[in-house]
Amino acid sequence: MKITFTRLSGFLAGLSVILASAFMAAASHYWLGWPDWLRTGLSVCAVPVLAGLWFVPGTVRLWRRVAVIGALVLFFVAYSQKELYPQSFVPLHERIVDVKFDGDRVEIINFRDAVHQIGKPARPRWTTRTFDLGALSGIELIYQPFGNSAATVHVMMSFAFSNGDHLAVSFEARRTSWDTFDAVAGFFKHDQLYPVLGTERDLLWKRLARVPPNDLFFFDLQGTGEEGRAYLKNLLEFVAGLHETPQFYSTISESCFTTLLKLSPRLRETVPWYDLRRWVPGASVGLFQELGLIDSSISEEELLERQKLGPDILPPWEFEDADTWSSYLRSRVGRTDAAVLPERRSATGPPNSLSGRL
Repeated sequence: MKITFTRLSGFLAGLSVILASAFMAAASHYWLGWPDWLRTGLSVCAVPVLAGLWFVPGTVRLWRRVAVIGALVLFFVAYSQKELYPQSFVPLHERIVDVKFDGDRVEIINFRDAVHQIGKPARPRWTTRTFDLGALSGIELIYQPFGNSAATVHVMMSFAFSNGDHLAVSFEARRTSWDTFDAVAGFFKHDQLYPVLGTERDLLWKRLARVPPNDLFFFDLQGTGEEGRAYLKNLLEFVAGLHETPQFYSTISESCFTTLLKLSPRLRETVPWYDLRRWVPGASVGLFQELGLIDSSISEEELLERQKLGPDILPPWEFEDADTWSSYLRSRVGRTDAAVLPERRSATGPPNSLSGRL
């Protein structure tokens, strides 16, 4: 029994060293601010060197193992203290949103209302907007697949107010380029968590202006009373905190879906950490159905089909203001025919100037 336990302990210790070395190699590769030679050297050499020191027999193996443990401890202490590295970001991610509170009234600074023309670079527009939390009238989960798996789904929220305004919210990885994106980097403290608060004609049309356009699905959430206002306040307080203390984007713990989920006390306490749906954005619809947050009278597949935005959506500049375009979008949910112009269409609607109310 003693021999078996010793062998098992040795196997687990060796496996731990290999896994820790592999993490060290990957984290070094994504460690912005380190010289290229150091990043490349550690990413290439960490596993073979540390594994060799650990496993190769010899009279000084005990001291080599002590050295390996010391090196790993030093690395992970440094990794725990890692800070964001200054970079130049794409224009749409150039500014950081901030939120100021005055009772139920919140002022959002660097509220985004960018213009997205098909086939042309986006033109950012930054404004300051004020919302009354007491006037919250509805919350929607917006579901945007961009791949063929449950992991390749982006999840957003849209908050509706009694005056017709909408506050769209998206948590993203702050981008330095739209041409390349390494999804693996999100596991190794590489990207910054970036909150976008803006109009639907910015955040949603951005997805629809792509060629081909992304699919969008709209799901009304239950509980838009006091619990909904508390949730929105938690979200806005979190965003204000990010303005003061930026955080890393994490594919596991701080992504588009996990961030939105953790800001709800009910969801955070109800969905256990070991429930895989907590970490997979593509599982959000079924999870929310099970929790009674969205319609559970039909199957998830039927609900997705019913709540899908129809094709051939008209651009925002065809409408007199953002609220009119948002109403038009809801009229197109579940439709499969060509888009129909609403009565309140703008007379001119130039694409280089979004007119009317935000």
